[in-house]
Amino acid sequence: MSGTWISDRPEAEEHPVVPIGLNEMAVPRISILASFGTIAMLLLSAIWLGFATSSFLNQFEDAFAAVAEEDIQVDGRWTWEATLLFDGCDARNGEWNWPSNLAEQDDVFWFPGELECFWEHQGVGDYAHLAIHNVDEERELPLSIEINHAAISIDGDGQSAVTSIAAGDAVIIPLRLETLVEEAQFTIELVHVSLPSAKVNLDVDMFSDGSDRDRHVRSERMNVAYTVWNADSNEQLDSGTLPATAGEDPMCNTEPPVPWVCYIEGFGWGLVGLDADLQESLTLSGTNHRILLPPDLAYGNNDGHELQDAWLLFDLELEQLFI
Repeated sequence: MSGTWISDRPEAEEHPVVPIGLNEMAVPRISILASFGTIAMLLLSAIWLGFATSSFLNQFEDAFAAVAEEDIQVDGRWTWEATLLFDGCDARNGEWNWPSNLAEQDDVFWFPGELECFWEHQGVGDYAHLAIHNVDEERELPLSIEINHAAISIDGDGQSAVTSIAAGDAVIIPLRLETLVEEAQFTIELVHVSLPSAKVNLDVDMFSDGSDRDRHVRSERMNVAYTVWNADSNEQLDSGTLPATAGEDPMCNTEPPVPWVCYIEGFGWGLVGLDADLQESLTLSGTNHRILLPPDLAYGNNDGHELQDAWLLFDLELEQLFI
């Protein structure tokens, strides 16, 4: 009988080791290298995250830095105010008297105090235009906007938002009716992000005109009929029909701006909220509304213009909506 214990060949030849490409130390070495690689990636990720966070905080440091009350006040008032562009606002809680001549006010504010405004809507999806004015000519203004009614959103994006307004500038933010409400009263709170006690309120009394329109203009092109008056003298300045874009017209971003309406920032925004019933053709039975524009949203930035200090009152009517 033969056997390995009596074979004349070496054991290695009799029972060769099957090679698998790894020796006893290979697995531990690979594990160690993988661990070092993971640690290096974690360190790089931490460094990148720290750099990104630092850049973000540095970017908004000036806007969100702590401020003292006296730094954001003028004659005891916060340096911002708010209104709806609709004609029909008045003194909030009757706390002040409406100016007899808006253009001749000596104050830096649009109005002597906080306002309450009316919004007559034409169904779900209708828009109003919130105008916010930063009267501080040197300091950028970071504001938190809060609306205390679930049926109203800030341009379709919830009831709260944060915005920043350049020194001496004014911005317009669309408000949208999200659900059918026949009548409602709500308040818009504008709070300084670094000083919660610094707050300006705008009360809104909203009610339906009894209609429910199919289309509610936000950024569409249209033909609009307009008549414009000097709000103080009631002098009719112009009237006609022209093509325009509701909201911000992209042609106004060219240099120089193309349409003449680009020189009146509030005109395009005033078109937001015009409504129509869409019929079988492009012929529309459009609605109209009246807006009041302060100089900052009219010709106030056109030095030397004869209407530079004038408040403008526009009657706007939608004639045709381009689909």
